[in-house]
Amino acid sequence: MSEAIVIIESPNKVEKVKKYSGYETFATIGHFMNLVSFDENFKAKFEYDEKKKKSIFYYIERCKNKVVYIATDPDREGYAIGKMFFDKIKNVAKEVYRAEFHEITQNGIKKGLKEAKLFANTSFSYYDSFLGRRVGDRLIGFSLSPYLSDKLKVKGMSAGRVQTPALSIIVDREREILEFESLPKKQKVSYCLEAIGLLKNGQEFLLKSTQKYNTFQEAQEVLNKLTPINKGIVESLEKREIIKSPPKPFITSKLLKEASKKLKVSTTKAQEIAQRLFENGLITYIRTDAETLSQDFLNQAESFFSPLYKDIYQKRSYETKNSQAEAHEAIRITHMHTFNDLERILKEAGITEELDKKLYTLIYQNSLCSQMKNAIYEKSTLILKILFYDFKATSSKLIYKGFLGTFGDDEKELESEEENQNLSFDLAKDEVVLIKEIKIKEIEKKKPKRFLESDFIEVLEKKGIGRPSTYSTYTAILESRGYINIDSKKREIAPTPRGINVIDFFKNDSNHWILNLEFTKQMEDSLDEILNKKLSYFDFMKALSSKIQNIDLNMLFNPTQKTEKKIYPPSQKQIDFCENIAKELGIKLPNGYKDDVGVCKKFIDTNFKKLKKKEDRN
Repeated sequence: MSEAIVIIESPNKVEKVKKYSGYETFATIGHFMNLVSFDENFKAKFEYDEKKKKSIFYYIERCKNKVVYIATDPDREGYAIGKMFFDKIKNVAKEVYRAEFHEITQNGIKKGLKEAKLFANTSFSYYDSFLGRRVGDRLIGFSLSPYLSDKLKVKGMSAGRVQTPALSIIVDREREILEFESLPKKQKVSYCLEAIGLLKNGQEFLLKSTQKYNTFQEAQEVLNKLTPINKGIVESLEKREIIKSPPKPFITSKLLKEASKKLKVSTTKAQEIAQRLFENGLITYIRTDAETLSQDFLNQAESFFSPLYKDIYQKRSYETKNSQAEAHEAIRITHMHTFNDLERILKEAGITEELDKKLYTLIYQNSLCSQMKNAIYEKSTLILKILFYDFKATSSKLIYKGFLGTFGDDEKELESEEENQNLSFDLAKDEVVLIKEIKIKEIEKKKPKRFLESDFIEVLEKKGIGRPSTYSTYTAILESRGYINIDSKKREIAPTPRGINVIDFFKNDSNHWILNLEFTKQMEDSLDEILNKKLSYFDFMKALSSKIQNIDLNMLFNPTQKTEKKIYPPSQKQIDFCENIAKELGIKLPNGYKDDVGVCKKFIDTNFKKLKKKEDRN
């Protein structure tokens, strides 16, 4: 084959791709074209990012008369970057192919190049779907944000297709908490009776009345009847096996949730670490909502691991969700190795940071456990009749470890989830059981809790909001806007008064549709329909623009006709935030940050991630 060139996104992957492909490799460093404007027919105009223009021109020159493999990331955004580069070289390159690298390993690179297709023969509907997302977000954000600022008389406010309904979920949960706390105590609690029974060997066990009581007085009346009684009769005893399946392979949301929860880091940080592991060839592509594993991996894993875990290994395939835009293989390890060799594998890949090691360990354990047998519990349910009242006792006993025998910590964690007295009820129907004590137990009704950052990703996923490529960004955006606060230790999310005001405004405005979670989900579905050529980009944009009420969109369609830019002052909180960032990072504040909200916002957006990285390191 003649000399070829590979185009990718991340500069961190250049050396590995070059080594495994044998071809000169260049990185676009993400998007290199910026959306400037669009007209009334929603035709988008893009211009070069000035910071990347020189490099891109050099790449284009190098592609002349060469075979080019465009291997930008295997998702909608990656395809869009690839399509834009294809448009620049299609008339100068010898041939242009679309390749996808799902793992940065020798096999992954070779497979991607071998299965590459001529770019001109790929489905450009991926690009149309990207346009719908990009131009749609610009339409909503650039129309509703200034509208919101104007109506609230607060400059620098922001609204968006995902951030606003996501904020609405957080605000609604806060209101549920406040409503619960305002209830009188009698509405927050109920009561039951607890009894201590004695088995034949004298071992105590706990029973609870199946009847709950709304007031203490009701419970006390029943207790008065039972106090003289010191025996119960076995009404029934049921024993059944409970199957506990191993964890499914990681999808983006599950990985970020587990990483944030167990590593005590932000979801943004977790995604950064996962991206680094991917770029170093240790795991597969990290933006996915599919639980499938390739047949090659299943065969390799079975060959390597089944002799090591012969009693509990079980080759398992998983079906993907009904995902269209970004359904790829699950996140898994790319190399077969023992747990004892984990440190060596990381060292050889140049991974030295402790958090990186911990995240890789999570993915390794998940990849391996997903190929193990079920754990089996025996669950016993005892119904005891004391006088005329039924009491229930339950017990769960592990009878087969299955996947729990792979890593010791997993067993402890699972057992803590079970209603487990770890007993064997050797009793028969109508048998008499001695009762040691009966008392009243107050039951607090479950109080709504604030979302943890790790849990919130799963909430968004279940409600159909967003995509794997952007899950980790939502809370960071809301926090940078001053709409939410995230507790640094618990990672608990609470809305600020500023955030609550945004939601209150839209609830009473003609543009209240922005809060409708079903609308947001439908928009994601529509983007998938564009991808599948069931909906045109133009019809999608036309329907979207028709929803925007009481806003003149002419300025968006014709940005050159904008009047002289007005300068608005930032809020005091934004000023304080700027000063805190500058102090923590030891950098200078920009001129005019106290006078111009644009200067203030740009400083925050530029340095917020740097501050988060420093906090995570500390």
